[in-house]
Amino acid sequence: MKAFLKKDKLFFATTILIILICVGFVIRFSGFNHEKQKIISILVNVFMVTVMLFLVADTIKFLLLAIDEAFWPRKLSAFTTDSEAKLHTRTDYLKMRLNSLRYRLLVTEDHRNEKLNLRYQNIAHDLWLYGKYFFLLMCLVLVTQDELLYFNSNVLNDFFMNNHTYTMGLKHVNRLDQLYPFIEISLVKAFETNATNIGNLNILYGDHTSMLGVVRLRQLRRKENSHTGWKPVEFSSLDYKPKWKLPYERISYTDKYWRIYEPWLPISPTYSRTDKFFFNYNYPGYLQSYPEMEGYVTLLSNSYDNSMRVIEYLQEKHWLTWKTTAVFMDFTLFNADANIFTICTLLVEQTPFGTILSNARIISAKLHFVAQLGKGGLIVLIIYIIVVIQFFKALVMVIWYEPIKLRSMWTKLDLIIFVLNITVIILVSVQEFMVSQLLAKVESSSKLEFLDFRMPTRLHEWTRNMLGFLVCLTTMRLWRVLQFASVFQLFASTLYSAWQALASTAMIILTFLVGFGIAVVTINGNNADSFSQLFKSIISSLCFSFGFSSQITPNDLFYGGRLLGLVLYLILAFFVALLMTNLFVSIINDYFSRAKRMRDEKHEENINFLQFLRVEYAAIFKFFQRMAIFKMAYKRHNRTVAENIKRILDHKVKLKASEKSESIKHAEYKRRIERLFTVAAIMQTQMELLDHMLFEAENV
Repeated sequence: MKAFLKKDKLFFATTILIILICVGFVIRFSGFNHEKQKIISILVNVFMVTVMLFLVADTIKFLLLAIDEAFWPRKLSAFTTDSEAKLHTRTDYLKMRLNSLRYRLLVTEDHRNEKLNLRYQNIAHDLWLYGKYFFLLMCLVLVTQDELLYFNSNVLNDFFMNNHTYTMGLKHVNRLDQLYPFIEISLVKAFETNATNIGNLNILYGDHTSMLGVVRLRQLRRKENSHTGWKPVEFSSLDYKPKWKLPYERISYTDKYWRIYEPWLPISPTYSRTDKFFFNYNYPGYLQSYPEMEGYVTLLSNSYDNSMRVIEYLQEKHWLTWKTTAVFMDFTLFNADANIFTICTLLVEQTPFGTILSNARIISAKLHFVAQLGKGGLIVLIIYIIVVIQFFKALVMVIWYEPIKLRSMWTKLDLIIFVLNITVIILVSVQEFMVSQLLAKVESSSKLEFLDFRMPTRLHEWTRNMLGFLVCLTTMRLWRVLQFASVFQLFASTLYSAWQALASTAMIILTFLVGFGIAVVTINGNNADSFSQLFKSIISSLCFSFGFSSQITPNDLFYGGRLLGLVLYLILAFFVALLMTNLFVSIINDYFSRAKRMRDEKHEENINFLQFLRVEYAAIFKFFQRMAIFKMAYKRHNRTVAENIKRILDHKVKLKASEKSESIKHAEYKRRIERLFTVAAIMQTQMELLDHMLFEAENV
């Protein structure tokens, strides 16, 4: 049987080697030469097909075989003995007994607790499963990160918000009518490729950066007779004629000249179900949040002359008026050198007092998920998928053989982890499909078409959020596995016993922070940015209590008078930062000391997890110990051999002289006696083996 298995493995290895050699020769000498990204796509497709073959096709195949065996069972073959079985002699028996006695030196009486051994065995299995999954998840998160995204967003945010030599910054738009020059200078001229239209001016944001589609302008207008108060502002959704005239009436040839009438018609009826699913949210502004699916929209062109005609038309027809609450400028940039998509949303808010507040949201992303990984990232992704399959297999085995474990919170957590993995795969696939569809439109798009890359960007953000949740849940699951260590047990017991006291203290601190935040917002909110809003005020106070005081100065609290400001600052610096924080920490420390004392009182003399691993995987430890790099070389430390031996013996005497309980001393004594008997049995077996081998040699 063993010879058959060896031949089977040899045939398998030979087949794999022949296939690899053939594939290598085909790649090397066939003459085709693909791009790097194309090769990566081919490899990913091959891997996904292989995975689906094993997961789906093999499942169907074995299901059909099981049905066939169940309904049409085959006759059992007659029992036959193995003619090639090895006949064991007395020498083989002695060698086997000698190996058994050697392992018996490692397996002492403490290692014979079967219940504890099974528990440690399950822990070792879970630690290997969740440990490698957590490690590969961290590697996947790292390989998908790119520091260029931050610098790209930071640089473009500076370009759009601040004045430069050839551009105008959004921060310097002080009136709503100044928005048109900003659009012309920073959004039209800056991306004009035809220098004859605007003089000898190159693309200001770099030749490698181009705009996909055109700029979309969207404004939100207050309803007629709407009042500004505690309730959010209601926005208009009526159909208007040019210059915002009512009543609306349909004019002939509207379909032919639809661009002229589009700025006066609401955008909400044009959204599809898919758009409503992705954009049914509010964009956070400084004054309030603005619905993403409302407003009036107009599009610029991808040429300077046509864009200026649109801007002149909007100025002539007074598209921006005193009823305009917010104006959004949406567009997408693409960096061909770094393969970075930059989704830009510039916001201008008009307050009821006529002043302007500006904001820029720049999102840089590599929307081609597979393309951004590279060779190392692709290898990490493939290994990660294989580990996820192993994780799912282990989960199915547990649920299949022990259905009662479905009631366990940790099994439910495993199910959530697997569902999140499937969700991430689906989101990435849909994102890749959307990006490919949008890029296909780039070549055939007209001069007045807005390519909305915000949908794949939303999917990209959801994917990042899912990965964050995966990291959190996997960390919790790994924390549960690491409960075999006394340190983790101590932390878990401390949190379990102290959660009520900590929750009560946290509620008191939170209540005080809310009251303090309301007081500070009321007194200083109109003058200090750190306390301009209630939620922001609470966060600023909480950050100050934890030591992040660089954003808060005493002057921020003195707008209600010096005396009152001094009182508020003393409350924030002493009561919040010192008293309440120290109270919270002292409660944790008290419960931690109590849990440590209870753990020491319930101390049991059992082997720890590392001692179990040392015996369970003794062959692996022995293999590494034989390697040269792990062998301990003798070091004199400027002493003779006799002096070193004397130091070791003195150290052992000190250890024996240390205070130990009678039970520990008795257990150590039994362990030494047992080892002596085992060593005697080993020597006796060796003598018998030697005598038997010599006796057989003489007979021969």
